[in-house]
Amino acid sequence: MARRKHKDQKASVAQRSAGATLLPAALPGQPSSAQAGGVIELTERNFAASVDGHPFAVIGIWAPSSASSREFASSFAAAAARNPDALFGQVDADAQRAVVEQFEITSLPTLIIFRSNIIVYAKAMLQGQELDEVVNTARALDMQEVRRKVVSVSPVAVGGAETPATGPATTATDDRLLSIETHLRPSVRAALTQLGPRLAAGGLVAIKDAFDPDFAERMHRSLDTCTAWRLYEGYEEHFHYHHHNVYELGEFPVDLAWCSKIFDSSSTKQWVSRLSGRPCVGPAEVSASWYLPGDHSLPHNDVAASDATSNRQVAFVWHLAKDWRSEWGGALFWCAKGCYLPPVFNTLWLFNVAPESNHFVTHVSPYARGKRLAINGWWTGVRATDKPLWQGPERIGTEASGIAIY
Repeated sequence: MARRKHKDQKASVAQRSAGATLLPAALPGQPSSAQAGGVIELTERNFAASVDGHPFAVIGIWAPSSASSREFASSFAAAAARNPDALFGQVDADAQRAVVEQFEITSLPTLIIFRSNIIVYAKAMLQGQELDEVVNTARALDMQEVRRKVVSVSPVAVGGAETPATGPATTATDDRLLSIETHLRPSVRAALTQLGPRLAAGGLVAIKDAFDPDFAERMHRSLDTCTAWRLYEGYEEHFHYHHHNVYELGEFPVDLAWCSKIFDSSSTKQWVSRLSGRPCVGPAEVSASWYLPGDHSLPHNDVAASDATSNRQVAFVWHLAKDWRSEWGGALFWCAKGCYLPPVFNTLWLFNVAPESNHFVTHVSPYARGKRLAINGWWTGVRATDKPLWQGPERIGTEASGIAIY
């Protein structure tokens, strides 16, 4: 079924001060035992009592008459078994119209995730492995940060709930799950307010231990087990390169595809636009690289068009090489400052693309032991970043003297 965007719940939702409830006792209208896979049946009568105050509730709204709902049932039950700490509940949309109307459901099946009464995800259900990705991302959210974005708090209620005097809440949407800020370490987020002037001045920014460790480990595993690498090489007049990459989205491992959505989300593009001073409103170019022994890339500045309407604005390299030794090569050499920068696990490099952003990747040694892995690419926008400038040598005397200064 095609995915359709629907509105968030009209009634406000937020955290209740009382302690969180795990699986509630049987209530009128509720089955006396959970269904297979730990999924409980939710109705208008027991929905609020079950979800209200629970730290992590995953709700599927479906209909027995929907083929896509029936196909999803096994994945949903399996996810419930893998996440015993979460409340997994399902709502029969045909029988529970009040719940459907309360949450303005427009597409079936739909998934709604609550974290302590705050909706952090509400969208048409995904399939298979994608369900695990959404649940794991919701689990990893920094709820203190999410709560700062919520205007008010109130219990979850269904059917005739009064609007709290404090006014409606602003809920965290699925795009929040895909924001790069969600996965950055809190100390990094706090320090990034000083980043803008450095990027605008043409600096290369290296952020050590940039992302949450679990996120970094997950993406390392994705690249380490990837089998879709292809050799890319070229020998132009001033630019040679030879390295292994995965560029095609259809060949991405599942976790890399999910990560590419994070780098391409509207929240992430707003974030990088604020940091860089560049309007990064175009599609993000995301790929993965594996530099094997002998792989390299000669000096270049990344200035190029992304498509007919977009140009590269801000480049990123997220290093995922583990225990890499400097003498193995594969370093980024930043020409403007003459810096030799070996890859370090979970370091994120950022720079504004410009004619002066020259850099190259040094040859990987034949004695290298390990994988020089990275996720890299560019955020794009319509702003022109000028064309590469070739500045020839200054000459002394005549052509015959053969003296040139570079």
